Amino acid sequence: MVLGIPLAKLLPEIFKTVTKPMVNALKRNVRKSPFWKDSVFIPMAQSYNKASVRVRLWSQGIHRNKEQVERSAHMNDEAALELGAEIVANSATFIVGLLAIIMQQSIAAATEKKKEKQEEQELMKMETNILELRRQVLDIGLSVEQIDAKVRELTRHVVSMKGYGKTEARKSNDPEKVSLSIKT
Repeated sequence: MVLGIPLAKLLPEIFKTVTKPMVNALKRNVRKSPFWKDSVFIPMAQSYNKASVRVRLWSQGIHRNKEQVERSAHMNDEAALELGAEIVANSATFIVGLLAIIMQQSIAAATEKKKEKQEEQELMKMETNILELRRQVLDIGLSVEQIDAKVRELTRHVVSMKGYGKTEARKSNDPEKVSLSIKT
């Protein structure tokens, strides 16, 4: 975040530097068009100047009547044209900046949404894997149960056979071997 602070200070200055030639071109072109000059820029600048004079007087606690405010806020056409062009250029700059912020926010939201969707897909994949592993464990458990049942069946079958548990005495000359074979 160390770079964020200088960039936050530097970007508006760069933006102003880039838009300054556009402001100057706007001022030159407005002088050529009587409609924009007389109908838009000069009235807008004079209204802005009146409002700023009223606010300034109000903030200082000075009470003036309407005519006194009109005389204080009077501007010549050249100054009004300059102020109007500045207002339009600053408004355009503000709108472009606002659009840049909105675009950045929408890009960040789209990135976040994509990330959430990817995480959701990974979670679904993990849940599917868990379910598959549980199914395999159940299948193995069923196989173990089947094998256990077969082992018990074979054990019962072996136990039920004739001669199970009986050992025959082998014919031998050594009586110890015969007795050992019976005991085991």
